[in-house]
This record gives sequence, C-alpha cells and structure tokens, in this order.
Amino acid sequence: MKMRAAVYSVPLLALSCALTTVAATPARAADDHTREVAARAPALAGAAQAACAAVTRPDAPTPLEIESAIRDARAAVGAAVTSDETVPAAAPILAALASRIGELDRVPSVQLQMLRNALANRAGDRERLIEGRAFAHALLQHIESSGDGATPRTAWHPCLVSNEYAFVQQVLRAQKVTQQALVHENGRHYDKLTLTMADRSTREVFFDITDLFRRNTEALTR
Repeated sequence: MKMRAAVYSVPLLALSCALTTVAATPARAADDHTREVAARAPALAGAAQAACAAVTRPDAPTPLEIESAIRDARAAVGAAVTSDETVPAAAPILAALASRIGELDRVPSVQLQMLRNALANRAGDRERLIEGRAFAHALLQHIESSGDGATPRTAWHPCLVSNEYAFVQQVLRAQKVTQQALVHENGRHYDKLTLTMADRSTREVFFDITDLFRRNTEALTR
C-alpha cells in the first residue's frame, strides 16, 4: 500500500487562494496579527501533540479515512463558497465533516485548518482566525521538533501524510517537490521527498509514516 501526498498540494492552494482574496491589510495590523498567533501557539503545543497521537488510536478513524473526508469537504466547500455572501454555506459541510472525523479544532491536518482559517477570514471572525492559525503553527512546530528529516533514522513524523507538503512549503520554503518515493527500511516506512529550493539547489528529506501505514493496513485487513 502506497501513501502519497502529491494529490493534496495544488487543489488546496487554489482553494485557499480563492477563499482568502481580500483587500490589502495595513502592515501594522498584519504585524499585530502575526504577533498574536506566535504568542498563542506555545499554549497549543500539547494539543497539537495529542492530536497527532490520536490519529493512530485503534478507536479513531484511520488516517486514510480522515484524509478522504477532508478532501471531500474541501471539494464541497470549493463548490459552495463562491463569494463572501456564500460563506455560511460551508457550515453544514464542516458539521458533516466533524461527524465523520471528530472535533475539527483538534484534527492534526494543516490543510483542514488552512481551509477553516480562510473561511474565518472571509467571515471576519478574527478570534477564530488567530486560534486556527496558532493551532496550525503549533502543529508545524510539533512536526519540526520530531527530527531533522535528513535521514530515515531522523525523519520527521508528519501526523498525516498531507502535512508533508504543507511542511516543506511553509517551514522549509521549498519551491516545489520534484520527486516522491516510498522507502521501506528495517521494518519501517518513509516518504522520501526531493525538493527544489529557492536557490535552485535540491534537497532530500524523509518523513516517517510507519504508524500511519500500519494503522491503515490494520484497518484494511480486518
């Protein structure tokens, strides 16, 4: 069973851009917002860690189920929300998503949180936007603290496979992913991504997906 992250990248970016097209924010207001997010994120570190751990619990939806449900919801929101006036149409879609995968505030998917943050931004819900961005920030920090990504032994643990692309874009500032391979080594499973960086250099990084792989396999073979 191969687990691929590439399918998650372009649709989310297009949807996020469409949802977050707003008037230019004054520089001081943007700086204040960034500071509030940074100040709030450390308090959510424990929540991010717990959310990641919960993904592989036997009583939780499988990682594949979570990712599939989020893809469905993103597509539905993209079709339903076409203007500021139609933002409320996302509410029943997100409610249905929560019924499938649990409380959305603590689902360790950067892409889901980006979608919800985009909707909060369009709705003018500043408090929800800051909280959502802070949780996404804490989630990325948790992934970053799990290793250095340089080798399989020191691979990052992405919590969900789709987080790999968000991580290399937002944390590593990679321009693009040029190649992805599934690597099996010493009974563990890794995604190896080859990145093109801003200076045109290439970089190989590893994500340990062993626990996700095993949880999905166990569910499929019951």
